[in-house]
Amino acid sequence: MNLMDIFRGRSEVPQEAVQESERKTKRFGRGKNIMPHGLRRGFGSATGNFESANVDRLNSGWTTEPISALLLVERNWRILCARGRECSHNTAHGKKFLKLVKKNVVGPAGVQVTPTVKGPDGKADKIAREALAAAWKDWGKNPDVTGIHTWRSFQGLAMETVGRDGEVFARKLKGRKYGKYRFQLQFIDPARCPSDYREKLSNGNYVRAGIEFTSYGKPVAYYFRIDADDLYSGVIHNSNNYERIPADEIIHLFVPEMINQPRGLSWMGTALQRLRQLNKYEEAAIINANIGASKMGFFEADPEYVDVDADDDEELEEDFPLDAEPGTFDTLPVGWKFNKWDPQYPQGEFEGFYKTILHVVAAGLGVSYSSLSGDLSKVNYSSIRAGMLDERDLWMELQSWFIEKLVQPVFEEWVSVAVLAQAVTIGLNPLRVERIDQYMQARYQGRRWKWADPAKEVAASREEQAGLMKSVSSTIREQGGVPEDVFEEISEEREKWAELGIAPTEKPAENTNETEGGDDAGTENKADA
Repeated sequence: MNLMDIFRGRSEVPQEAVQESERKTKRFGRGKNIMPHGLRRGFGSATGNFESANVDRLNSGWTTEPISALLLVERNWRILCARGRECSHNTAHGKKFLKLVKKNVVGPAGVQVTPTVKGPDGKADKIAREALAAAWKDWGKNPDVTGIHTWRSFQGLAMETVGRDGEVFARKLKGRKYGKYRFQLQFIDPARCPSDYREKLSNGNYVRAGIEFTSYGKPVAYYFRIDADDLYSGVIHNSNNYERIPADEIIHLFVPEMINQPRGLSWMGTALQRLRQLNKYEEAAIINANIGASKMGFFEADPEYVDVDADDDEELEEDFPLDAEPGTFDTLPVGWKFNKWDPQYPQGEFEGFYKTILHVVAAGLGVSYSSLSGDLSKVNYSSIRAGMLDERDLWMELQSWFIEKLVQPVFEEWVSVAVLAQAVTIGLNPLRVERIDQYMQARYQGRRWKWADPAKEVAASREEQAGLMKSVSSTIREQGGVPEDVFEEISEEREKWAELGIAPTEKPAENTNETEGGDDAGTENKADA
């Protein structure tokens, strides 16, 4: 068999693979409708067979058996976590990705929570809303049992940890010693939950990846190493070495990507190897460029004039010009010549190759190349707007998940505990316990972004409002604001103007002159990337 036989489809298949395929065909097939193995391969996709399902020489190392999500976590979580942390410390683009996650999901102000309590008549209970909003803001100053984080920074670290490690744990603490509102949170390092700990329990439950499940796969408890020193020493996998915490006390924040996935895997997983290799490639190129800029060389002796077997280095060193100064010329001793070593790498291929790999890395991380690299040399208004829309859809999807899994559960738990503890009051009167469910009603608003051309977006919003397709409140929320706060600020501002005799500014005349050249006029950078 020669090389061309491989591309004609006549490559030899290991006999074991053929026998295994035929065995599965007989077991799972449907009688006479099953085509013989060799004939299926011969006709390819014309018979409905997938080329990717072929087992031949070209893909003999490709896996043929699916691995469960549970086994995938047990085998890979610890390594991916360790390498993700190392990458975030030592690679610029790994660190930039985590900053993008934190900046776009949490934002500068965190997720905004606005109570929307209604009274028995169905109208807004403004007094209760204001009391809850003020108390929630006050709790947000010290929600962490360590006293290190505010609620905004807590959200930011939680999101950054999920992006790097794939998950984060937060424990809900309740009682008199946990602040004015009897409720605080505690971060737990995911590394303290052993991904390789498994045990079959006598009550029918089982422990896998450090989590106790019912027979239906519902988490009922989490196991965490008691002593931080256990992370650096060999630990026998026995329940006595762990603290068992009921699942209703733990917020386990991760994005499942497979059915029955018990824990999260690093979001950087598909890009870690390329980021590391790219970092090493960049380092080698910098070293090579430094060497090339140094203009080094070697002195070569002519055997006709110099005794190359001599060992009198001191005399030779006195005659050699080893230092150079600008605008000066030296002469070499008789019988010697200088051979320069002048490496030219990196040249033009460095930038193209670097950008290509970075495009692949950005795709694996789920962000745009321009966001990850900061390279805007080839964008214009239309292209950057299209890219922003697609990427912002992803960020808003993650914001919804973040609200559902962390912000909303924390707010509702806080309302329940704080109201029962009579820590939220209207004047001297605490909120009524029987209305706890109503007090949990709230609106959650993630961060929003400004556009590349705000004037056009504002004009479009005004047209939608005029056509009754959008409310002013909706427009404010799209910009990341809280309508109630904006309206109240405008009202106070107008009252202050009236007191000082300041007339409201008139609406500026609309500019009907269109810019020549459309959206892209004057916005494209012609410089080469």
